[in-house]
Amino acid sequence: MKQIAFILLINLISFTLFGQNTQPSSIFEIGKDEQTYRTICETYPETLLTWKKDDYTQSALLWFDFLKSMETYADAIQFNLNGLKLWIHIFWNEKGEINHIGYFVHPASRQIDKKELNAFFSAFSRLADKPDFKSGMKISHYTSASFPTFATSR
Repeated sequence: MKQIAFILLINLISFTLFGQNTQPSSIFEIGKDEQTYRTICETYPETLLTWKKDDYTQSALLWFDFLKSMETYADAIQFNLNGLKLWIHIFWNEKGEINHIGYFVHPASRQIDKKELNAFFSAFSRLADKPDFKSGMKISHYTSASFPTFATSR
């Protein structure tokens, strides 16, 4: 509970001092509202792989950098991701900002408080230093993720 309060405090400071995205990211659990999820998917027709012109290596390296940035941010705010396994669907707008994060915690995952996870994703999407996803188009990426991340991009 202490972690979620800390994350929410960071969000409040960010909005107040830095005028970060006035529209918070939509964080949702996949499977809870399938119609909304379908609508979001339809409005983000391009994938990370198609944006990178089907270059799997370049797409994978960018994704690994993204996961590492998530871990780095979690470490910075003392939010424990270790043991978390999930399916995750990220949606970026044309400017490279995260508009939506959908996730489903894998049954074999360490259990985590979903309110805290939602707060973490919300803060991460607006505050963390992340790789550049400026594509000029709406893109998404759907895959699984496990923490800690052992893959390196370089």
